[in-house]
Amino acid sequence: MSNRTMQQKALKLRKQRRAMPKYLMKSGIIPNRGVLGEYKERAKGLGVSEDEINLLIQTLYKRDVPVMVSKNREKVLELLRELKQRVPEMLFFSVVDTPYYNTLVFFNIQKTCFVMAESDLRKEITRRSIEYGSKDRIMQAYYSDKIVWISCTSIKSG
Repeated sequence: MSNRTMQQKALKLRKQRRAMPKYLMKSGIIPNRGVLGEYKERAKGLGVSEDEINLLIQTLYKRDVPVMVSKNREKVLELLRELKQRVPEMLFFSVVDTPYYNTLVFFNIQKTCFVMAESDLRKEITRRSIEYGSKDRIMQAYYSDKIVWISCTSIKSG
């Protein structure tokens, strides 16, 4: 009995693998195997290779290291030097870090001075906030969009 059941299951699988079921063939329409094979090849051609995906990710998300002009680099270094004078130990944590947008909070060892620095590559600007007395105050101001920015410099190239 089980042998006959297994034969019936195998027959059912073979019928399902056909391009068109037999009950549809009774209508007189017989599928063209050549056309079906051509459709199959075209569908394979619609796939995207890994190299194309990697290139797309690099162009959309800017994973490459951005090339900065020396004049713009000097501006960023000058801003970092100024921050280092205000916060000599350069302790920091990242609030947002994406390929286009980066926000860092610098603070001193005593945790009495917090300064936020933000760079936006889409708008091509860097900004620095006023000094805040605690982490809670600066984060509350950041999340409510009430940060007071005291310097805003453009990093446009050339």
